[in-house]
Amino acid sequence: MTATTTTSVAFAGHVFDVEVDQELAVEQRTHLHNFVPETALSPPCGRLTGIRVRHNQELFVDRAARLRTVPSRCVEPFRGEPYLWARVGDVDWCRPHARSHLSQDHLYAHDSTGRLHVVLHPDAHRGERYLLRVIREVVMRCGEERGWAAFHAAAASVEGHGVLIAGPTTAGKTTVLAALACHRGADLVASDRAMLTQNAADVIGVPLSIRVAGGTLSALTPREALPPHRVLPRTFGTDQKASCTPRDFAAAFAAQVREGAPLRLALLPRLLDDDTPLSIRRLHGETARAELAATCCTPDDEDWLHPWFAHRTRSIEGLRAQAGQVLDDLVANVPVFRVTAGVRIPHLLERLADTVTRRLS
Repeated sequence: MTATTTTSVAFAGHVFDVEVDQELAVEQRTHLHNFVPETALSPPCGRLTGIRVRHNQELFVDRAARLRTVPSRCVEPFRGEPYLWARVGDVDWCRPHARSHLSQDHLYAHDSTGRLHVVLHPDAHRGERYLLRVIREVVMRCGEERGWAAFHAAAASVEGHGVLIAGPTTAGKTTVLAALACHRGADLVASDRAMLTQNAADVIGVPLSIRVAGGTLSALTPREALPPHRVLPRTFGTDQKASCTPRDFAAAFAAQVREGAPLRLALLPRLLDDDTPLSIRRLHGETARAELAATCCTPDDEDWLHPWFAHRTRSIEGLRAQAGQVLDDLVANVPVFRVTAGVRIPHLLERLADTVTRRLS
């Protein structure tokens, strides 16, 4: 019988019991620890999800061979990552499609008891990463069931005040987040997906790695725990970015990873590849709502395209109405600002941090 270790962790008030084969236990525990918030905010949801991570060549080869013999259909649970879904007995399985850029070294399963499984080939490259993919999905679905709404946003806690930084890719979310961490000691809440609770009272983070562009890194380094920037292009808007865990990012600024914070400010950054002077303008009413609605991921997420292991229990129409109410509460109760600046102006990060924190006074 394979020796295992079990760890209990919580994200956004949802508890996970993670059982891992002994051979992967140290790597899995270390990786998971680098994402777990150091301070909690949201009350427990009252649910527990069990996840079993297997690291066994015989089991992986057997299951992979079996899945190749049964009917399957292509699904795309995450943008650009097609999987093949199949049902074997009372278990749902997903394996990377041959045209996926992902390695063919892992399988996901969801059994009839609700337990989730990750089956890894022992030669899987950094196989400990796959667990967080399942956890993120559960966290977002659980948030929806609690009346929350997800946003394409970063978030920080500045002296206990939650700041939502919402916008599309290349808007400048991570740059503003880094500015607040570097120059105001802000704690990290979220890097790319954040959830707002009912009444837009709190902002809660979704566990994701922080991806930082070379230009921003060059203004931050050298800092221990941050990746080097010299091998990255400094071209504005590039897709080539360095990645670090939440704990490493926070540690670089002597800050913490927080589960969430009371929401006090919403920012819509718009960074440009020029020397446009820094400006900040408050948005009101329908203008503010429309801008924020464009970043809302409930129920339509540009990346999580098809809920898979954490099945939705509410209708799309109901979720859309729920998100609409959160947006109404957000605009009614929280100041919303558009921040515009060129990335070529001197001391950009320090000036961004000063401009934002003045609005929290």
